[in-house]
Amino acid sequence: MPLAAGHLQLRRVALLIEASRAYARELVRGVAVYQRENQHWSISYTPRGLDDPPPDWLRDWEGDGILARINDRRMADAVARKGVPVIDLRRKLRDLPFPSLGPDDDAVALLAFEHLAERGFRHFGFAGLARGEHLAMDARADCFVRLASSSGLPCEVFHFARRRPGSQPIQIRQITRWLKALPKPLAVMACNDDSGLFVLQACRQAGILVPDEVAVIGVGNDDCLCDLALPSLSSVDLDPQRIGYEAARALDALMASRGLKCLHSTMSPRGVVARASTDVLATADQRLIQAVRFIREQACGPLRTSDVLRAVHMSRAALEPRFKATLGRTIHQEIQRVRLLRVQELLLGSNAPLKQIAMQAGFHSPEYMMRVFHRFTGQTPGEYRKAAGRTARRPNRQFPADKQAPPATPGNVRRDMPGA
Repeated sequence: MPLAAGHLQLRRVALLIEASRAYARELVRGVAVYQRENQHWSISYTPRGLDDPPPDWLRDWEGDGILARINDRRMADAVARKGVPVIDLRRKLRDLPFPSLGPDDDAVALLAFEHLAERGFRHFGFAGLARGEHLAMDARADCFVRLASSSGLPCEVFHFARRRPGSQPIQIRQITRWLKALPKPLAVMACNDDSGLFVLQACRQAGILVPDEVAVIGVGNDDCLCDLALPSLSSVDLDPQRIGYEAARALDALMASRGLKCLHSTMSPRGVVARASTDVLATADQRLIQAVRFIREQACGPLRTSDVLRAVHMSRAALEPRFKATLGRTIHQEIQRVRLLRVQELLLGSNAPLKQIAMQAGFHSPEYMMRVFHRFTGQTPGEYRKAAGRTARRPNRQFPADKQAPPATPGNVRRDMPGA
């Protein structure tokens, strides 16, 4: 219905996007940002699940455009019957008559492969959905295998069977057999965070050490799933809020000109959010692995370089060169790196005072902690906590080996230091 003269006509838009997953909620958030900036949409939306049938109100809805996560033919038919421009944000089904927008799956696979390859892995695996179940997941698998092959590295693929109620124990047993049969150390990319969680569960039940024997990276950066995993799951951040925003803008263009052709489009992912599941260096140097593991376990106590040397029965002259050659930093710098990661986690995950954080992270005084933190990140702990609160992003997971870094941005993952 037209508004008063001088005003834009309201466009009636239906959002058929589930509220049950973090990725979908961020899509909706991106649409909301676009709506606030432009203020000429009237949106019909009710929270729903991904597998829910089309909402009852859609049958009588009369509007101008639809943004949908089309998960099955039933939903595809329902939106097609409305005769309005539609953009699909799921990209699961083949031969849909609608344009789509989503992550660049080749870029997703490339980020994951580079993240794992930089850690020295020579054996790779991909855990994905049943072939043909989801087109985007198939594309990630194909690209990951191509990247490994072009690097002269083996890559084995595991396909989950189509999931049914009660099938999870079977899935875990199947992937456990697959993991046990592959050479170690092994780096696995999962097609999404759900599958990554399954891989980690299988490793845990089989007694496979993560990340020492198997490193795992997922896709989607669902904070809830990634932090629920043991150890926490590294993941590719797809930047869904930006995808939602650009989808809204594309739909606006389609509604403004029904003859406009909008093809299938993709957007680059934001980057890798590194967590514990890939915090490893794939090396045959067992003494070095033992030393690094000891540091991770003991760094937040009164740990000194001499303690590490005693734990692995080596002299400093013998062990220090191995640290420098493989990790690019000294034993002491590795201790400081682990402590600073703990400081970041405490700054973001609690309101604890700096004195308490220093004690929990293994620093003998808050003043010393503040000096070290500023030297490695370019920020004071207070500045870091404030910036993180503004951006609601993950902590920086890497530190340079020696010189001061540029100011750290929460969520930024540096890739210039192996093994972090």
